[in-house]
Amino acid sequence: MLSKKTYPHFLVFCFAILAAPLVAQQGDSLQFITIGSPGTVAKGKVKLTGRVADEATGEAIIGAILQLQPNGANDVTTVDGKFTLTALPGNYVLEISYLGYETLRAKLEIHGGGILDFTLRDKTIDLEVVTVLDRGREDHVRAVVPGVELLTIEKIERQSKFLGETDVLRSLQAVAGVTSAGEGASGINVRGGNTDEILIFMDGNLLFNPQHALGFFSLFHPDLVNDVTLYKGGSPARYGGRLSSVLDVRLREGNNQHLSVNGGLSIASSRLSVEGPLLKKKASFIVGARAGYFDWILKQTQNVDLRKSQAFFYDVTAKADARLTPTTKAGFTVFAADDKFRFAEEVKFDYATYSGSAYLKQLVGKKVNLAAQANVGQYISSLYDVAGNDQSQFINRIHYRRGIVSGFYQPAAAYQLEIGTELSRYEVLPGELKPVGVSILKPEKLPAEQGNELSFFVQNQWSVSEKLELAAGLRHTFYKNSGPDNVLLYEPGVPKEEETVVDSLQFSKGEKIAGYSGLEPHFSGRWSVGKTSSVKLGYNRSYQYLSQVSNTASALPISVWQLSNHHLAPQKADNFSVGYYRNFQKKPVDAHLELFYRKIYRLIDYKDFAQLLLNDHIETELLTGIGKAYGVEFYLHKNYGRHKFEGSYTWSRSLRQVEATATQEAVNAGRWYPSNYDKPHSLNVNYFWQMGTKVSLSMNFVYSTGRPTTAPISSYTNSNVWAIPIYSDRNQFRIPDYHRLDVALDIGPWGKKQGRENSLTLSVYNLYARKNAFSVFFRQQPAKPVTAYRLSVLGTAFPAITYNFKF
Repeated sequence: MLSKKTYPHFLVFCFAILAAPLVAQQGDSLQFITIGSPGTVAKGKVKLTGRVADEATGEAIIGAILQLQPNGANDVTTVDGKFTLTALPGNYVLEISYLGYETLRAKLEIHGGGILDFTLRDKTIDLEVVTVLDRGREDHVRAVVPGVELLTIEKIERQSKFLGETDVLRSLQAVAGVTSAGEGASGINVRGGNTDEILIFMDGNLLFNPQHALGFFSLFHPDLVNDVTLYKGGSPARYGGRLSSVLDVRLREGNNQHLSVNGGLSIASSRLSVEGPLLKKKASFIVGARAGYFDWILKQTQNVDLRKSQAFFYDVTAKADARLTPTTKAGFTVFAADDKFRFAEEVKFDYATYSGSAYLKQLVGKKVNLAAQANVGQYISSLYDVAGNDQSQFINRIHYRRGIVSGFYQPAAAYQLEIGTELSRYEVLPGELKPVGVSILKPEKLPAEQGNELSFFVQNQWSVSEKLELAAGLRHTFYKNSGPDNVLLYEPGVPKEEETVVDSLQFSKGEKIAGYSGLEPHFSGRWSVGKTSSVKLGYNRSYQYLSQVSNTASALPISVWQLSNHHLAPQKADNFSVGYYRNFQKKPVDAHLELFYRKIYRLIDYKDFAQLLLNDHIETELLTGIGKAYGVEFYLHKNYGRHKFEGSYTWSRSLRQVEATATQEAVNAGRWYPSNYDKPHSLNVNYFWQMGTKVSLSMNFVYSTGRPTTAPISSYTNSNVWAIPIYSDRNQFRIPDYHRLDVALDIGPWGKKQGRENSLTLSVYNLYARKNAFSVFFRQQPAKPVTAYRLSVLGTAFPAITYNFKF
């Protein structure tokens, strides 16, 4: 675990993009800086922007305080080390301070706006307690978009640790409105949305399955993560294609000053990263790799089949960035991950993600930034049947290519404009069956499906006044499903069944099968109530053309991904949110209360006992309906000296309705019913105690309502079978509630004087050994009634020790 966050290093902007030469030198005496041309003086207030970094490493400094005297303007640097100050032309003294660094003072002679970059020199001091802020407290209130969660790596490291390892997705489950189906479940659910309704990026790489080991670890290497942004409700118009939320994970750039190595060893996994300059102060690289080996964990579980199972994973992430010219920057990120999981002696999963992205950014003058990014990758999964004489391998695959071009324009400090276009192409192989060994099965392969998605977007952000800020955007998407394909036609006015096929249509390669389009408005606004509180509103519409189809409680790695086509129109959702945000000045307390509502149209569900794998007429197994999710979130964060408390509570519902029509049957007679991931109550409490300069304790408690399930409610007997079960309506019962307590003790770092850092993490996951149920299933012995059984994936406490190093 890193003891200090590292961030991308940006060089000082060159003379060509400034109104006049800017020079910021560090020293013991007062520095003099002239901004703008002395011959011309701007009218009204001007804007000064820049970045504050560590002098030795070039890493951004978060939370540095800037004070401009005598007018009193001040700011706090963001997670990128950036700041913004406004002032009338004149003479000022700028003071920059941060705990552990020498205070910098500079005399400014301001004639116009400009860009200044500063570096602070490390100051060696011994302190009993050092408090690092995740972000400026003002950001909590002043941000214009509601429902946005920003997690820095320091905050992630204070969250729950499974087997001593920091994990992005597990940390996100402590955020209000975020849940999962349970231990061993893949993905997360945001505000009542399905796992496939989250748009996930890692440095521009699109991800379809973000987790390793059936949900125990995520794909994100913790030592490479810079920050994580989760848009739970509203989002900028540049994002589209998913119904519920956006998760944007940004990796940090490598150190362009010197070579360093970072890693960790634990009882379940190992990780290593190397970073350094390719060209000193101009280009850098960072490479990280992880491997997981936790068969022994499965042997400690209560489930007999899991004790006979095996699991292994690895991932490799590499990134390079270069400053080509003072105004041009380029880079790329490549990623590969593979998982292998064998369940007892019956089945085996093998799934992998391969992706690469490249970007180019160009600064044009002072007000325009141009950016282009390309991404190509694939997600492939296999299910092996390894028993009997019908051994086989079932494969499905998604191959995708994406490109996005955008421009950012800021003509004034109070107004920003972004405009761009995005083109995506998907090729989905829904299923291929290959016999393995001596098998009686014959090969089968469904035809691949193609989909093209073209979008244009524009986003505006306007600070109307000190109190009012607005953000409005529009995204227009055009989608085409194309051949080659054979589309079955069904008898009109009756449900789609294999027996009601009346004809078919043959489409050649590239020929249009179906087309859809839609306008997606995005709007948010913030009204400040004094200096310490605000009210925020948000709304956005989104379309989803690629959806995951599953009839299990939690989507599996081999679950089918289905493109919108002739029979299935894209899903559509309207998201609304309103929230009240407050900072209490006399006490270091941040809090907010937010209400949300989502309405979903053309929602995809499935028939009872649906056969989804290797089905060339899958539309006969699917149903469409409507859905809604609504709730309220409460969040509280408080610092008290060495102690940090954070808690969130969410009450929410996620409901569906599938009514009978002329062409489909109903679910639960057309009544509303809970989705598989409906959890009305969710509580997360985190406590952090900085016990000393090198020892800290974190505790995390999680509680949630048990998810819905379907259960037998009675039985009947005929002449041949005794006690045939009759099941309830879908999802009318619930498994037991989920709760657990995790603790972790971090010791270190030590050894800094020798040029290396060492630390230990001692942790216990599920401290009181709660046997949380992942599901409840039912079995029936001959001549006996149906009996319920609880399946606990991890039914005991798991202590762990992790050794971390850096040199």
